[in-house]
Amino acid sequence: MVEPWDDFRRFEEMMNRMFENFGGRPSSRRLLPSGEGSAIVAAGRREPFIDVIENDKEIIATAEMPGLEKQDIKINVTEDMLEISAETKHEEKKEEKGYIYRERRSGSYYRAISLPSPVDPDTSKASYENGVLEIKMPKTEVKKKTPLKIE
Repeated sequence: MVEPWDDFRRFEEMMNRMFENFGGRPSSRRLLPSGEGSAIVAAGRREPFIDVIENDKEIIATAEMPGLEKQDIKINVTEDMLEISAETKHEEKKEEKGYIYRERRSGSYYRAISLPSPVDPDTSKASYENGVLEIKMPKTEVKKKTPLKIE
């Protein structure tokens, strides 16, 4: 079912990606209500809604990814980028007196976002519970700028 805000959400995501490409920081604030949908569907795959919170010590990303098993989710973290992907396949079959019911579903999730501060990928941790993926990424110290003298 198409929600009334789906077109606006797609537009918002497109604008966010455009500003990120111009070197801006990703916004952790959503302009539109999330409604019942948990992802924007683009090119046959879902883009999960992600909230990003930054505090003094870490960056926490929370993504809505219902209907998955944790082993189906792949996460890649670099110093400045978070990438989440998943594939799901589900088949259900019921047989009753001359009636066979079979349902197949498959889908994929993909989302890559720029992080607002450098993080340590080696000490980052992820958990998945009740369809919500949470990734905690400790921030790394920003190296001091060293002035360079022209010779």
